[in-house]
Order: sequence, then structure tokens, then C-alpha cells
Amino acid sequence: MDMDDDDFMGNIEFNLTLEQSKIVSRAIDMASEGQDAFRITNPLISIMQWWETHVPEAEKRRGSPEGTLAEACRLFVLAHEKRQ
Repeated sequence: MDMDDDDFMGNIEFNLTLEQSKIVSRAIDMASEGQDAFRITNPLISIMQWWETHVPEAEKRRGSPEGTLAEACRLFVLAHEKRQ
């Protein structure tokens, strides 16, 4: 397995609610904007890296993968909307 290959994990599927889907989609759109090639190619990874780096541990909600993803995306959108 080539660990330099971005696709080594394969496809990951989430069972998101309609509300979760909307916030995740919005965050992906925001993360894909700009000049950073990694963010454009891997917006969900970028969002989760941002969440790990910028959100204090005590404020991180952990639960189902879908819930964690939606919460990370919600916080990402809130933080980046302030800049615009």
C-alpha cells in the first residue's frame, strides 16, 4: 500500500440527517475556497484538522462519527463566517 496515495483509506460514507448534510456541505464549500491546494482537494480532512487544532478539548462534542463531523463543520462555518 502506498501511504503517499491520498485514496489509501477508500470511500467513507456517513449517514447524515438533512440538517447535518446542509452544514457539512456549507463547510466543504467554504473549505474548498481559496488558494490552498490541499484544502481544495481534501476539504473534510482540512476541516477536521482545523477542528483538532482550534477547538479546545473541553468544547469538542464527541459521539457518533456523523455527529462529530457535523459539529466540527458547524464550528468551522461559524469561525470562518466571522472573517467574511
